[in-house]
Amino acid sequence: MTHTTGFRSGRRSFMRAIGAGAATIGVSGLSGTAGAQEDAEPAGYLSLIYDDGPVEDYEMYRVHQQYGVPGCTAACPGLLNSSENWLSSGQVLEMSDNGWEFMSHTIRHRALGEIPIVEDIATGDTRIYPEATLHGRFEGDPIVVFDEELEAEATVAGNGEDDTGPYIELESGIDESFTAGSDTRVRYTEEFLRQILTESKAGLEEYVREDQVTNLIYPYERDDGLVSELAPEYYVATPTRDGVGLNPEYNPDPYGLGRRYMETDRMTESDIETFLDNVAEEPDYGILAGHSEYDTLPPERVDFVLQQAQERNIQVVTVQEALDIFGVAPEPERNVGGNDSEPNNEPAGGGNVEEDEESMGFIQRILAFFRSLFN
Repeated sequence: MTHTTGFRSGRRSFMRAIGAGAATIGVSGLSGTAGAQEDAEPAGYLSLIYDDGPVEDYEMYRVHQQYGVPGCTAACPGLLNSSENWLSSGQVLEMSDNGWEFMSHTIRHRALGEIPIVEDIATGDTRIYPEATLHGRFEGDPIVVFDEELEAEATVAGNGEDDTGPYIELESGIDESFTAGSDTRVRYTEEFLRQILTESKAGLEEYVREDQVTNLIYPYERDDGLVSELAPEYYVATPTRDGVGLNPEYNPDPYGLGRRYMETDRMTESDIETFLDNVAEEPDYGILAGHSEYDTLPPERVDFVLQQAQERNIQVVTVQEALDIFGVAPEPERNVGGNDSEPNNEPAGGGNVEEDEESMGFIQRILAFFRSLFN
């Protein structure tokens, strides 16, 4: 199904909610009612993004289904389907086929930006001391230490902490010396960054469908330096936490989109109400985010956000839908609920949906649509 620019009505939500199964119960008889809403502009637009792809995202998906609206998961294909703690391939495919957007979050949650070095480095040192050791999480990763004049490549052997502080262990001594300071930093090599950006997208599309992964969320919100120059070659948009989460609807910068965490330790219910008032009253596009595996983002919090958005006539959309609506980038064609081009991954353990639950979810989506017509 292709969604065209400006298709902002309840019909969009209706088609998202029921998927291809709608045809089997003859929903064509409802087209007059749904079409009546096509002329009703929403007060604003809102996207909800869940980071990492834990199995708890499926619970959030269930909450969204009750309101007949989609959401977004920023997922790591190297973690999906790996254990009961992460979304299974069956859950990912079901969510995607019901309008949920999956966004790249690197392969195994690597930090893509740059981190300052806080201790001087002498030639031959096998330990470097950055502000954070995120680049030292995986042995064998290629990194580069650089300043305004020099750069030296090295290979990660691990990380740890000693009397000096947190460090990254190198496989062999570094070839250059560097003075600590804001201009001396560590990041992954350009070749490795490109590999991550490419393989993360391709890996996710093995779970959903080809050309469906269009956007990127930076792990740890690390977006500074070279990666911010490379990402536009691979992705349409890269929303990043800015603590505000309000973006212009007119000509928004897809690489400058801000998002705000909606977890209970970041926003009160009053904060959320004020945020959504701004979305509804100003020409703003709101993006809220969170981690469903955290205790600070229970399903009740998401239900509250969606209820408040509904009361304000705010249309909940995916990031890519919003970019389509705002005329920034067209949404890719979806084969919603179809059987063509099925991914190679068979559904694995970790909470696959039983047939009776799928039927109940379908009925709930129908009811959610009718509820939206009269609210």
